[in-house]
Amino acid sequence: MIQSHSAILGRTRMSNENEIGEIQLLVSSGDKSSKCSGYSSLLHFQEHSSLNPSSLHSLSLSSHSIVSSLISDISNHDEEIAAQALKCLGFMIYHPSIVSSLPPDDVNLVLESLSKLITTTKLKASLISVSLFMDTFSSACNLGVWCISVQQLGESFLATHFHSLLLAIVHALDNPMGSLSTTFEATQAVMKLCGQLSKQMRDSSHIWAPPIYRRLLSTDKRERDATERCLLKVKTSVIPPSLDLSKVLVKDMKLNLLSGMKKLLDKGMKIQVIQAWGWFIRMLGSHALKTRQLVNDSLKIPECTFTDLDPQVQIATLVAWEGLIDALVHCTMLDPNKNTPAKENHLQKQHSLERNNCDVQANGFSKSIRLIMTPLNGIMSSKCDISVHSSCLNTWCYLLHKLETSINEPSLIKMVLEPILKAIFQNGPDSKSIWLWGLGLDLLSDSISQKCRDVLCQSTNQFRDRISETGPSLSAKCSWKLHPIRWLPWDISQLDFYLSMISVLICQASRPTVTSDHRSLVYDAAAKLFTSVLKGVKHDLESTSTNYDGIMLCLKSILTFIKNVCEDLCTDGTEKHDLYCISIRFIEVVTKELDSLILGSPLYKFSLDLKYIGGTQSGDHNEHLNFSVSRVSYMDKVSPMVYLIAVYFHMLDWLAMNSSQLDCKPQRSSEYFKFIFSSSDSPDNLLTFVGFLYKDVRPIHLKIWITLAEGLNGCARDPNCRSLRVAMSDSAAYSSICHLLIYPIVVHTETARLTLSNAGASSENYKVLLEKNPMLDLVIQTWISLYESLSASGSGCSTTTNFSGDLCTLLSRCLDDSIDMAESGIELHLKCNDTDLGILHLSGNFMICILDHIQTSELVSETEISNTERESKILCGIKNCLKLAARYMNLLMKTVVIDPLPGFVGTSRVSSALANFVSRLHRKQDILLFLEIISCPLLQWLSNMVNQDETTNEQLQHLWTEILSCLKRSQPPMNFGSALLRLHETLFEKTLDHPYLSISKPTITFWNSTFGQQVILDFPPNLLSVLDRLSRNGKLKLQKRSLPPLQKCRSSKEVSGTLPGYWVTATHNRTSKRIELVLDAQKDASPLSVKKRRLELTEHQKEVRRAQQGRERDSGGHGPGIRTYTNADFSQGLDESQESQEIRDSEAILQMLRKTI
Repeated sequence: MIQSHSAILGRTRMSNENEIGEIQLLVSSGDKSSKCSGYSSLLHFQEHSSLNPSSLHSLSLSSHSIVSSLISDISNHDEEIAAQALKCLGFMIYHPSIVSSLPPDDVNLVLESLSKLITTTKLKASLISVSLFMDTFSSACNLGVWCISVQQLGESFLATHFHSLLLAIVHALDNPMGSLSTTFEATQAVMKLCGQLSKQMRDSSHIWAPPIYRRLLSTDKRERDATERCLLKVKTSVIPPSLDLSKVLVKDMKLNLLSGMKKLLDKGMKIQVIQAWGWFIRMLGSHALKTRQLVNDSLKIPECTFTDLDPQVQIATLVAWEGLIDALVHCTMLDPNKNTPAKENHLQKQHSLERNNCDVQANGFSKSIRLIMTPLNGIMSSKCDISVHSSCLNTWCYLLHKLETSINEPSLIKMVLEPILKAIFQNGPDSKSIWLWGLGLDLLSDSISQKCRDVLCQSTNQFRDRISETGPSLSAKCSWKLHPIRWLPWDISQLDFYLSMISVLICQASRPTVTSDHRSLVYDAAAKLFTSVLKGVKHDLESTSTNYDGIMLCLKSILTFIKNVCEDLCTDGTEKHDLYCISIRFIEVVTKELDSLILGSPLYKFSLDLKYIGGTQSGDHNEHLNFSVSRVSYMDKVSPMVYLIAVYFHMLDWLAMNSSQLDCKPQRSSEYFKFIFSSSDSPDNLLTFVGFLYKDVRPIHLKIWITLAEGLNGCARDPNCRSLRVAMSDSAAYSSICHLLIYPIVVHTETARLTLSNAGASSENYKVLLEKNPMLDLVIQTWISLYESLSASGSGCSTTTNFSGDLCTLLSRCLDDSIDMAESGIELHLKCNDTDLGILHLSGNFMICILDHIQTSELVSETEISNTERESKILCGIKNCLKLAARYMNLLMKTVVIDPLPGFVGTSRVSSALANFVSRLHRKQDILLFLEIISCPLLQWLSNMVNQDETTNEQLQHLWTEILSCLKRSQPPMNFGSALLRLHETLFEKTLDHPYLSISKPTITFWNSTFGQQVILDFPPNLLSVLDRLSRNGKLKLQKRSLPPLQKCRSSKEVSGTLPGYWVTATHNRTSKRIELVLDAQKDASPLSVKKRRLELTEHQKEVRRAQQGRERDSGGHGPGIRTYTNADFSQGLDESQESQEIRDSEAILQMLRKTI
């Protein structure tokens, strides 16, 4: 098979060689017909060899003999033979395989012959275009130029014959007969040589370029088109032009070209003229600066076309205007040492004259830039067609490209960058201009992102992506990325420029004519641009090279920008929800991107020049709460963080008043607050926010309170956030958190006060939206969640503070006014939209939450503090919590609630919560404290059960049962004697003989198992009737006395000897009762321990005594367990010691009674 294939190839090769031999015989003959037949066969063979490697190889082997014959015949006087020989020669010098086989002498001979042929051949008037291998040429000159345009000869051969080839081509370009086909082939030859001998062609451009550019003013469209195509191909050889080319062009402009352009302009050929003008001005190059008069005359051409109403003429003018950019902006005019400042400084020190020359040059350069920018600014500011704006933007970007790194200079930014960007962003955005906005944002984003190369600014990409979803994209020609711009990392001196651009974006997008979709696009892009700017600013602020003045200047620019956006743009009397949302986003970005140490530093202070602060009047609601806040006033010097917080609060205030939701994304504000509180260990941020809440208390601010509380809650729940725990050691921060928790009730209290007093405010301004149950429910849920987080994290429970107790104290103060109204005898009838009902609703739910959680927060063991301190802390928390419950219970007794809100805390819920609380009590002193505080309102509730519903009565019964159970499980065990009975005689009187068996029956059972097992020395008078009746009915047990007469025990000798217990003796008089008490709990104690107990008070007793020292009390006391026993005369043993004399006040007596029970 292989042998067969080789045989076929061999036969084919022999056939080709035989055919070529026959062709050579015909070509070599002197007969015209034989020559013509031979060349026709050679052309056919050449065409066939293009697809047949074997034929091509045969041609290569015979190239020398074939080329020799062709060279001799291209100068044949017979036009047909010469044309056929030139066609065949063109193929031989075109195909690389054949060219490589040609001997050097043959190549040199070919080039010499072609040059001679072109310059010496007479042209005929009727010529036609030629085509490779196909057309019949009628002109040897055309075919000779064509051979040069298609040749693939080596550069060394072309360089050797360059001068003769150049003369031949110029001769063909300037052919006397004006043959278009010859001119076309000549321009093709020019393009070919520019690609092969670029340097030589550039150096000789003043020779071959004039015959080409003169044809730009031809009236023949084909000639103009061919000329422009050629100039585009050889642009790098003529632009920037050599000095010789510029000089030749200046002469041509003065002689013919300028006048020729004006003539064509008069004929209405504006597009053709301005296209030619663009090439002429390009080829003038830097020489144009030396021929200002000529340039000024030529500028009258674009002056006419710029003002033309035809968009196509304007677009053509803008494209041609790039020629002026090429002429006036070039490398030699820019500082060659811009990127080497050390070298530049060295040269400036040594050459002051050169520096002066540079100043003159810079002045001229500025004038050139202003000249270029004048029509661009005019077009971008006018209402032109969108295609004209796009073309103008492309021309402008070409200018930015040509300026190279000089575009980063502040002066050029102001002259070139700023006016066009402002013009772009001041039109629209609408369906037509949104494309230009995308391009402008792309460019601005690329400039900003150079500061931090690792920051990927995605704003514009997303912007362009979203644009493409709604319409067609712009053509690639309109993209500035066709001309790369050499941005450099910017410094803080350019910060004002970027901020002003973003401000223009926001201002324009806020116009009422802009659609919501376009507004959203622009706002989103502006926010991301601003983020990128701040990342760059952060880089400078963290740099050690930035001094104090630089930091102050930077911060001032940012705060001024924030103020302008948030105050000037947002307060023009129109409702702009989106603008407020983006303003809030800007503040959040500043806070998160810049270092909190700088924003919160006391070194950087700025005047709080916000109109909102100046117009806000502080109320007097802080005074009765003893709340000391860090108040700021108009024009106070504050840190940047406080300034931002003030603006942020203003924005939230507006959103709360003017929208159904606090924020476009409510969770964003909560996350922001969390970031604020966790970013610094300083409590200033928290103090400032709470201070602003209390500066202007209004119901609408509850929306702000919710987000603030959620942010603080997130901080408390975060185990990695230690800033809250650190801040809680600060008393001001601790107080702020407590007052933040009572703020919802303060709002309702303040509203009620202002409504009653009509203190300069209409009720409409202070309307509490209680009918919106979800709002109150959200407040309660948020409050409960925050309280639980603070309690669980331990942030509010330290050894020096009692979080629940302090909170209950503040809540109690808020209820005092309502209690005063109730105790004045006025029965309140509250409906669901009453302010007082809102106070009850909130405070009741808050109280229930505290009761449910006080065990885990206050009754846990704390090994890090002493037992005495722990005991004091626990008692204080329980006492304050129970006082709040008592206040609430008293207020409920005086209130008639009509149509209560869902979740309202009435008697039933309070009873259930108290029962749950009591079930967790085990310590005797806690139980006695509970009875002391709750017994009075509990007695009223038990007395009023007949008026309560069944559910409420069931919960009251459960509460009473739990109270009896806790008395029995007390640790240490309770002493069920006369002292306990006397303290709660009214309560037992009511419950032992209660009309409801569910109350009386468990009470009787309790009596029989407790008091009924003890020897009661003295029953309270009020109980005698009830006890008599129940005991005679056999329901109640009474233990008979078995001790000796009391007279035997009254001697001091007997007491001191036997020490059975303490004898408390008092004489009957007008102000006191006799109390006789035996401490059975001390029966097993040793005499020494009893004596020590008698002479020394515990730390807690001393603390209570000190706390009560100096307090005046009347004989009625303040608690249900004290009113009857305020003046008892206690003595221990034989004498009234100094200690017994010091504890005669009512609180100390109560403490002693607790010890004895």
